This record gives sequence, structure tokens and C-alpha cells, in this order.
Amino acid sequence: MKNLLVVSVLLSLSVLLSTGAFAEDKATPEEVYDKILQAVEVLEVLGDDGLAAFNDPKGDFVWKDTYIFIINCDTLKVAAHPKKKRIGADISNNRDKNPDPSKRKNHSVMMCEASRRPQGGWVDYYWTKLGSDQPFRKISFSLQAPGTPYAVSAGIYNDEAGVNELNAQLK
Repeated sequence: MKNLLVVSVLLSLSVLLSTGAFAEDKATPEEVYDKILQAVEVLEVLGDDGLAAFNDPKGDFVWKDTYIFIINCDTLKVAAHPKKKRIGADISNNRDKNPDPSKRKNHSVMMCEASRRPQGGWVDYYWTKLGSDQPFRKISFSLQAPGTPYAVSAGIYNDEAGVNELNAQLK
């Protein structure tokens, strides 16, 4: 009976550790930037065949509390996403969830615009976190994969990070 209890506790801890249940498992802007560079390399080498790497919810491009997603900026459709039902979604009229409706913006278009800058770019907008119905400030970095229509993006929920400061670090 005691062994069963020990195994049960260890399994519970293992699940908690693997699901990012601790606050320190939040991705940082630096990690987002580094993962984006890796993702761009995948698309540079594999082209469209590389999109599948971003659709795996347990793959290398899903970590801590975030993931890489790919926007086709020519069509404004989701080209790759670990939530597979999002693939192919038309995001041309996607508006963020800013609590002030007059300040809502098309963050997908903003990400495509930012991705076309020589070093890519950070944008901020409001989005709902998984498990919540309230919008939170999210910052995302986007970089275009050369020779493709794809903006490679990932974001984190962060109230403190300044987009202007993050973009200044890219120069």
C-alpha cells in the first residue's frame, strides 16, 4: 500500500512538471526569439515540407507556455499551428480582444508587417489565455522565413515587457 502511494505521488509530480504547472515555466522574450530563429531555419531548409514540424502539440516548437505558429501573409491564413483545427483559418479580419473596442486591432496583419522588417519585430495585443475568458496583454515576435510568404511567430503573456524596447534590441 505504501509503495502504491509513493508511485501515485511521483506520477502526480511528473504530470505537474511536464504540463508547465509552475510559474517559472513561462517562456521569456529571449526564448521566443531563439525558437523563432530555429523555426525559420527549418522553413529555409525544408520549405512547405517543414510546416508539419509546427503542427505537433508535443513537438520541439511547443515549450513552456507558448508555441510557434505560422501565418501565410499572402493569404492571411494560418499555415501551421499546434492546435490543428486552426490550420487554414482565415485571419484577415482577426481582431484582438482589447477591453476597449475602439482600440482593437488586426494583430495578424501587424505580425505580418513586423515579420517583413529586416530583423523581424515585436507586436502587442490582447488575447485570451487558455482556460480564461478574460483578455490579457500578449506580445509576439514575428520573422519572415526568407523566400516564403510565412511569418514565423510566437507570443507570451506579459504586462511589463515594452515592445519598443524589445524592438530596439533587434537592431
